[in-house]
Amino acid sequence: MNDLVCETCGLNFPFYQMKGRPIPRFCSHKCRGHTGFRPGAPLLISEMTKEQKFERLIKSFEKHVIRQDGCWGWKGSTAKGGYGVMSCRKGIGPDRAHRASWIIHRGNIPEGMHVCHRCDNPTCTNPDHLWIGTHKQNNDDKIAKGRANYKNPPVKKGSDNASAKLNENQVKSIKLLIKEGKSCYSLGKEFNVAKITILRIKNGLNWSHIEV
Repeated sequence: MNDLVCETCGLNFPFYQMKGRPIPRFCSHKCRGHTGFRPGAPLLISEMTKEQKFERLIKSFEKHVIRQDGCWGWKGSTAKGGYGVMSCRKGIGPDRAHRASWIIHRGNIPEGMHVCHRCDNPTCTNPDHLWIGTHKQNNDDKIAKGRANYKNPPVKKGSDNASAKLNENQVKSIKLLIKEGKSCYSLGKEFNVAKITILRIKNGLNWSHIEV
């Protein structure tokens, strides 16, 4: 154990030297301030003031926003649904760009409230296109604008499906061979597919629209 002298307050403090452990310059987080144990160390989120977090939020937002007439663009990452994603950590502020924009330009978001889009463009971060609403208000707005009736596109059948390993003619041949008593294992080998693929055809779970 060694006694070191704090560079800020001048008090002695104990230090247990271990291999690879840097020698501290300060006795506490308070004395360390924002310099860390080594000169130039990055500022930790836990050490930031509200003002510093707000400045970092603005910096992250300005890095990616594209200000223009109408909807504002976003050149950063986007999440599912097209919402812009902030590059700063969640400890700094919200991880969605439209929510960050509201905080920067309009103020805090009340707890449990949504930041909704008037323009129905999830990528847009223009504060003039945003409004605060409850979950119900957001859903009612979606229904009123006809955005709640989305249906998944129909699943493509047969060889039109990108995941299909067989075509219609092969399936017809397989079904005829199954009727003749050929085993699923031997048919899988012959058509270079798994046994379960043949079994699903046999049981009508796959390719049921093909008749022989």
